[in-house]
Amino acid sequence: MKKIVFCEGKDDVAVVRSLATHLGLSIEIESYDGKNNLSNVLRGLAKRPEFAQQKVEAMAILRDADADSNIAFTSVKDALRQNNFGAPADDGTFSASTLRVGIFIVGVNGRGMIEDICLSSVSDRPEFSCVGDYFDCISQKSQKGPFSSKAKVRVWMASHEDHEFYVGKAADEGYWPWESSAFDSLKNFLRAL
Repeated sequence: MKKIVFCEGKDDVAVVRSLATHLGLSIEIESYDGKNNLSNVLRGLAKRPEFAQQKVEAMAILRDADADSNIAFTSVKDALRQNNFGAPADDGTFSASTLRVGIFIVGVNGRGMIEDICLSSVSDRPEFSCVGDYFDCISQKSQKGPFSSKAKVRVWMASHEDHEFYVGKAADEGYWPWESSAFDSLKNFLRAL
C-alpha cells in the first residue's frame, strides 16, 4: 500500500523528500503546483490507477500557511470535501476514513512557508544574525521591505561555498539540520502517515 504526500511546490517536495529520506520513510512525494491547483489535482486522483484500485492507504496535503494558517487549513479541507475525500478535523492530523487523509499547514507560529521552518532550523548559527543585518541595511537605504523568507534563504545560502539559492536545493545538498526542533511537527506528521 502506498503513502503519498502532495506538496504545494517543487521546493517543498525537495525539503520533504530529503526529510523523509533522513527519517527512513517510504513515501511518495509530489507537487500539486500551487495552492490554486490543488482542487484540480484532487479531482484527477480518481483516474489514477493507484487510487481507482484502492492501493493508497494514506495521503497528506501540505500547504503554506501564508498570512493565516486557519485560512490555509480551511482552504485545503474545502478542496478535499469538494472532491469527495475525507478531511481531518484539525491541522497536523489525519481523517479516520478508509483512505486516511492528513493536512499539514507549513509555517512558524501560524504564518509563513517551508522557508520559515528551514530558517528557524539554522537561526542559532553564528552567521545567521548577518541575514537580519543585511535586510535592516537595505531597508534603511532604500525604504524597501518587509522581505520574504525566500529572500532570506537566498542571503543565508550566499554565505556558503556551495551557494545554490533555493530551499529545495539546500535540502538536497544537506544544509538543513533535520535534527533541529524546528522540524519536529513536520517529522511527527510524516511518521504518522
